[in-house]
Amino acid sequence: MIKQMVERIDLYREGGLSLPKLVADLRGLFDASGLRGWAESDAFYDLWVDLDSESDIRTETWAPPDSADDARLAAALDGLRAWATTTASKDVPQG
Repeated sequence: MIKQMVERIDLYREGGLSLPKLVADLRGLFDASGLRGWAESDAFYDLWVDLDSESDIRTETWAPPDSADDARLAAALDGLRAWATTTASKDVPQG
């Protein structure tokens, strides 16, 4: 499941997935992965919340104009991709 996160992020960057769909997919993949340790959960959600916030800013009508930040979005994507790559390469027990 965690390896699929990398694939989804890459698909988003290639234009094959919307940002709200990516946010939902990453959360779903994490939940389905069975990772239950505090460290893994905290690390994922610390990164994911930045992506979720950036998605909201870009898609919700309440968001102030010009509040989207491409650098913040890129940092969130890079952080989540790095976390997923590292976590997938470890022998982390999954549910």
